[in-house]
Amino acid sequence: MDKKEADRVAWNNIMLVDPPDSDDLYLRFTKRVFSDVWSRPALARRERRLVTLTAIAATGNGPILPHHMKPALESGDLTTKELAEWVVHIAHYAGWPASAQAYTALRMAAAELGIEFEDDD
Repeated sequence: MDKKEADRVAWNNIMLVDPPDSDDLYLRFTKRVFSDVWSRPALARRERRLVTLTAIAATGNGPILPHHMKPALESGDLTTKELAEWVVHIAHYAGWPASAQAYTALRMAAAELGIEFEDDD
C-alpha cells in the first residue's frame, strides 16, 4: 500500500467514510491528524473523540460537529447517553451556544443513524 492509500485508510478508520475522492489537497492537509495524531498510543480512540468534539464545540466550529458526531456514534465509541451528558458539561464550560450546536448535532446524527436517543433529562 502506498502512502496516499495509507492516508485514505487512516481517514476511513476514524471518520468511517472515505475521504473526498476529488480533493487530494484536503487529504494532504488532514493526513497528519488522521495518520499520525489519532494513531498515537497514549489515548484511546474514544478519548480522542471526546477531545475532538470538545475542541470543535468550544472553538465555535459547530458546523463541523456533525462530521465527527456521526462517526463517534456509528463506531460505538460513544453512546447518545454519554454524549448528552457531554453536552451538559460543554454548556457549563464552553457556553450555551456551543452546547446548543452540540445538542443539535447529536440529535441529527442519532436520527440519521436510526439510533434511539437516550437522555436522563
